[in-house]
Amino acid sequence: MFLTGPIWFGYRKMYAECTIYVAALSLISIFLMLIGSESSVGFAGAGIGISIMANEMYYKKSKKAVDKIMQYHSSPEVRRNLVIQKGGTSGWGILYAIAIFIVFIVIEIIIEEALLYR
Repeated sequence: MFLTGPIWFGYRKMYAECTIYVAALSLISIFLMLIGSESSVGFAGAGIGISIMANEMYYKKSKKAVDKIMQYHSSPEVRRNLVIQKGGTSGWGILYAIAIFIVFIVIEIIIEEALLYR
């Protein structure tokens, strides 16, 4: 899930989590570059950890959103429309995740080049 994780987060409208996850992967990659390691244990660990926690994170976020809607709106029709709007999935979220992933890859390449030619 370490490569599909960002796409899953974007698809589930978990944009902050997507960005944090990609940033964490980038930091692991940069750290491994700095110490000269070719090991991918850090990526595997992050992927396994996020895979284990992802559904729980989604459930908690969804429950919080639904509880907030229920608290502030009394009309069943308004509640239903807001739950539909806030929940579900997003094709644009997938594009967001891909864009964030590309941005962080470019940042990693720039840092790698800077480290190689210092």
